[in-house]
Amino acid sequence: MGRIQLKVTNVATPPIKWVPDEKQLPAYLLRVRSLLVKSSDRAAEKHKLADQYKPLYCQIVFAAAWQETCWRQFVKQGKNVTPMTSATGDLGLMQVNRNTWRAVYDLTGLSGDITYNGNSGSEILLYYLARHAIRKGEDKHEGGNLARGTYSAYNGGPRQLGRYRAAKPNSALRKVDDAF
Repeated sequence: MGRIQLKVTNVATPPIKWVPDEKQLPAYLLRVRSLLVKSSDRAAEKHKLADQYKPLYCQIVFAAAWQETCWRQFVKQGKNVTPMTSATGDLGLMQVNRNTWRAVYDLTGLSGDITYNGNSGSEILLYYLARHAIRKGEDKHEGGNLARGTYSAYNGGPRQLGRYRAAKPNSALRKVDDAF
């Protein structure tokens, strides 16, 4: 996909380092939903995704962000607010892997900016959907599904596209794929 420059404006994003309390949660979720819709729409238009796949793609973005972080960019650790970070180097809302994507996306943006992270994750998901799941006919395989294939590739790389339908899947990865 080459180097991707993200310049998105006028997106109603949650404030910087917002960790909502229970009363703020409905407003927070609406704002993150809006951000994800705009991120998926922007990526679909930019990369000319066929109209027939756009609704599915938007749902993949929603589901991946929920699966990865429950739509959170930040968490509280004691009195501090910190970016969502996994033990394997995944950052922010979409849990973009800092090692895999370091030459493509800005690490500071991935960890500190929910809009940048949402846009980055959306573009990566589109890459796996269009270049792998659709192109390789993942939905044509027995038990195949474009959304599940896309998420398997997002979670484990392109070689993992069909792992969710393997006869003897890795039990830990099966749990990840089934949860999606």
